[in-house]
Amino acid sequence: MKLTLQKAAWSAIGLFALISAIWLDYYLPEKTITTITGVEVKRVDKDGPIGRENPADGPTTDVYYIYTSQPDDEVRVFRNEDTRWSWPWYFKFNSADVQAKAKTLEFEKKTARLTSYGWRINIFSQFPNVTKIEVVDADASTFSFFRWFWFLLW
Repeated sequence: MKLTLQKAAWSAIGLFALISAIWLDYYLPEKTITTITGVEVKRVDKDGPIGRENPADGPTTDVYYIYTSQPDDEVRVFRNEDTRWSWPWYFKFNSADVQAKAKTLEFEKKTARLTSYGWRINIFSQFPNVTKIEVVDADASTFSFFRWFWFLLW
């Protein structure tokens, strides 16, 4: 009986550790070295992009998208949306400015380091959200002190 309770307790601790590690991986910033190949703005509501198949049925907002090409010819799409005062607390209010910088880098074809959080999940049309764009050399570091500090602390 005592062994069963002990196994259950360790299983619960292991499950909690796994879920919290997944949560940290999603919300902590990650850096990507890439070349910006395009940008786009879409009007969306709670159901996704507004169009003929999905008319607006509530409040709408503009969501910016940044299209990139990785050095290994892999393409990746990022979302660029303000977090404002809501979760996660990145206090991002400058998505239009970030988009303008992305548009400039699209034409200049310079290498950029994008700081983002989130995952790309194709089946749910979910994209990582960009918080910052910097012009860097192609061999620049993607190390994120903030990300690894919190992982090590965890």
